[in-house]
Amino acid sequence: MSIVVDVISEYLRTNRRLVVPAFGAFMVKESGERVFSDLLRNDDGVLASLLRNRGLNEMEAAVTIDRFIFEMRHDLEMYGYYRLGEVGTLRIEPDTKVLRLYPPVQGEMPKAKPYIPQPVVEEKMVEVVPEVKAPAAPSVPKASETPIVPNAPRTPALPKKSIRPRKKLDFVMVVAIVIVLVAVVAIGYGWYVSTLAEGDDAAMDALRVVPEQTLK
Repeated sequence: MSIVVDVISEYLRTNRRLVVPAFGAFMVKESGERVFSDLLRNDDGVLASLLRNRGLNEMEAAVTIDRFIFEMRHDLEMYGYYRLGEVGTLRIEPDTKVLRLYPPVQGEMPKAKPYIPQPVVEEKMVEVVPEVKAPAAPSVPKASETPIVPNAPRTPALPKKSIRPRKKLDFVMVVAIVIVLVAVVAIGYGWYVSTLAEGDDAAMDALRVVPEQTLK
């Protein structure tokens, strides 16, 4: 068993917490239950100091801690648990993937099947043959279309006939005819009236009594 496991087990008998740098902390509740928390990872220097008390120098203590962390992570990934002697058994919860410290388990624990990478199945490359399109046939102009002859002389455009509405012209002619008719009627009526006036004057002259005329 690792020297670090012995140090952790001995320290937790009289203390409440021991931090493994960059990994987590082993703690003891008031009820005496031992738990693990991966939230406390800051190195407080206690574990390295305990290893130096065991006769290791500073460099050896750092290397021993790193090797201990490597072994724990390796077993947790390969088997799902890591034994810590009387401290307990550190296991990975299958649902939450959280590390949890269980009481020590007597006897051998069933090992989880190691991860075996599956062979990569190479996908067959399907050769894509580009589609060869037949050359497009020359377009034949329709009967209604005029074929375009390059450099052909242009036909002079015929002047367009101005199409104007004839309503205004017809109205003017009608008005002019009406005016002429009215004028003819007026002239005729004036002539008729003057003729009647002359006849009345002659009749009146015939009826007049000449003052010099005496009755015989």
